[in-house]
Amino acid sequence: MNHPDALILPESWKSGGTHIDRIDSILRVAEPLLDVDRGRGGRAFIRRQPGGRLFVTPDPADTLQFPIGHAREGMPRYRWVVQTDGSEHGFLVEEAADA
Repeated sequence: MNHPDALILPESWKSGGTHIDRIDSILRVAEPLLDVDRGRGGRAFIRRQPGGRLFVTPDPADTLQFPIGHAREGMPRYRWVVQTDGSEHGFLVEEAADA
């Protein structure tokens, strides 16, 4: 199976009474999809985005767009595939390997 490199999840998917519970509720969904193995020290990182969306990746430094100074500055780093459940699976574009 080809695992996505990133996810966009609706913030409405969060559940739980505490901040930690809400984070864990997203990680329970995201980490298996991203093939993150906590037993080997892996972890997914969540960043809030405008419009009630959550950007989730296994690397805390990942960004949605290429950085300033890159030949593709400001362009998307991912090819997004919309899922029927309202989430999006992101696959790094070829040029993102250098960024």
